[in-house]
Amino acid sequence: MDHALSKVIELRESGFQFLHLRDDAGQLDRIMAFKQRRGFIDSILFWSETEARAGRLPAVRDSARPAQAVWIYEGPLVEAVDRLLDLPEPGARNAPTLMKATASDLAVVTTLPFKLKLPPGAIA
Repeated sequence: MDHALSKVIELRESGFQFLHLRDDAGQLDRIMAFKQRRGFIDSILFWSETEARAGRLPAVRDSARPAQAVWIYEGPLVEAVDRLLDLPEPGARNAPTLMKATASDLAVVTTLPFKLKLPPGAIA
């Protein structure tokens, strides 16, 4: 757990903002971190140390279509954070640019595809 926590701290130190997402009973269900970067949003959604989904999506999109990512990864939290932070800056030579996977659960900033129940102070 200490290694996973250090990775979450690394996200925060890299400028990511956090949302604590709750289920219908008000219990913490998952945590999302996101950061806007040159017309894209890098985000990660995680439920536990072993279950995370990270992606890069365009910051502006057609709201009539599902959000599509130019890069997406699903796996353990530590690996997801490492891969997300290792992505080249948007616009860099090797940065991903082609839309390839739907990622509506990662599109929190441009649209909210799920019902948020946020208590005061939930955004860090």
